[in-house]
Amino acid sequence: MRIENEMVSRFNRQENLEMKTQEMALSQELDFFFDNVMDTVVDYFKEEVTV
Repeated sequence: MRIENEMVSRFNRQENLEMKTQEMALSQELDFFFDNVMDTVVDYFKEEVTV
């Protein structure tokens, strides 16, 4: 029983690390996307104001 508990705890730790890594990657991708969107919006309005 002790070995089973050890294996389960190892599996859960690895699974938690993978989930955190995926969440971080998704978060970084979203940050990059919204930064690009905001840059595009700002550029658009700069062009509208100067025209």
